[in-house]
Amino acid sequence: MKERHLNNRPIARNWLIVLTAILLVITIGITVNGRAHVTAVENILGNIVRPVQAILTNISNGIAESTYPIRNVFNLARENEALKQELLEMQRRLIEQTLYREEYEDLKKLRKALNYAYRNNLNNYLTADVISRDAGNWYGMFVVNVGSDDGVTENAMVFNGSGLIGQVFELGNNWAKVLTITDVRGAVSFRIVDDVRNFDGVVSGRSTAEMVGYLFDPDGEVKIGDQLITSGLGVYPKGIIIGKVTGVKTNKETLLKHITVAPSVDFKQIDRVFIIPEINVIKE
Repeated sequence: MKERHLNNRPIARNWLIVLTAILLVITIGITVNGRAHVTAVENILGNIVRPVQAILTNISNGIAESTYPIRNVFNLARENEALKQELLEMQRRLIEQTLYREEYEDLKKLRKALNYAYRNNLNNYLTADVISRDAGNWYGMFVVNVGSDDGVTENAMVFNGSGLIGQVFELGNNWAKVLTITDVRGAVSFRIVDDVRNFDGVVSGRSTAEMVGYLFDPDGEVKIGDQLITSGLGVYPKGIIIGKVTGVKTNKETLLKHITVAPSVDFKQIDRVFIIPEINVIKE
């Protein structure tokens, strides 16, 4: 027991030296503050404690430097979390803006189609969404989400705000398959929009973005840029926009004017259509 007490004496002595040195440093700091000269005793004490002060300073700096990476990790973690939250907020706003823009575009398309129906006296129309496309015939066919239960009939005309799309050729209770005018089976009779050159003809699809056709009258005149509308012959009423002429060539044997036509409808971007039941179509 006595031996353990003796062993503790050096430790107590060391702590006493350290505390004394710290008190001396504080005392010197207070007494020399604001004075140009110090006393001889203060000078001696300063020389004694300077090494101790340097050791304490180095220890303090060492602790600060050793803990800096740890503190830096916590700071980086907080910054990363803040950046993550900011990124999530930006993504949320971007999604909202995209949805608003899509809704705005849908409204514009709807308004355009309604105005088109009104101008062409197309009444009792139905709206429908495209729900699937024929993978092997992108331009030729698609399916919509209305059918006979909704009043759709076979041969019903299908259009949107840009012009003629095609007709219903297959029907179910709550779905309908649409054959477009760009399909090889989608022949449409047309008339040139011109007060003088009001010649008629026929165009049909070829399962691409263009249609081909010809004028009935060998002496008929047609030029690139002419706009074509339905003539009223066949299943479609008169006056529905078909597209514009992009090419003209005269057949040397028949002397007929053969044309290529770009449809006014973008068939790759069809998502909503209007359907006029066949029994309501008034032809001229």
